[in-house]
Amino acid sequence: VVRTIQSGIRAQFANGASDGAFKTLNEIGIKQDGTTGKLKIDDDKLKKVLNENTASVRELLVGDGKETGITTKIATEVKGYLADDGIIDSAQDSINATLKKLTKQYLSVSASIDDTVARYTAQFTQLDTMMSKLNNTSTYLSQQFTAMSNS
Repeated sequence: VVRTIQSGIRAQFANGASDGAFKTLNEIGIKQDGTTGKLKIDDDKLKKVLNENTASVRELLVGDGKETGITTKIATEVKGYLADDGIIDSAQDSINATLKKLTKQYLSVSASIDDTVARYTAQFTQLDTMMSKLNNTSTYLSQQFTAMSNS
């Protein structure tokens, strides 16, 4: 999702955005770092083009405010990502579905473990009771054999 958003926004910076004198940000002194995606501004070049051709810079950046211009295209791109049926909403729905599934699995396994512990506890209690009875029987028989040998 993040890479898709990054690619979409980077593409808007790279694509020509107007029919004016400038087609790309690079032409007005704004470069995009290919690794980080950060914008780097050549102050001297930007000042020069702003002083010489402000209207064309505006045309490149804003365009008509509806369809053209880099910032307009980026805003349109971002609105698409943020829409109710956009990529972010879809990713969130997918994450929530996975979380519900994992929660259900966790509860199922937890209940199974609790049942197993309860079963083992009951079996241990029965075994302990049986061992106690056997010890009592052993003690009784030992006493009886001792009494028979003494008589």
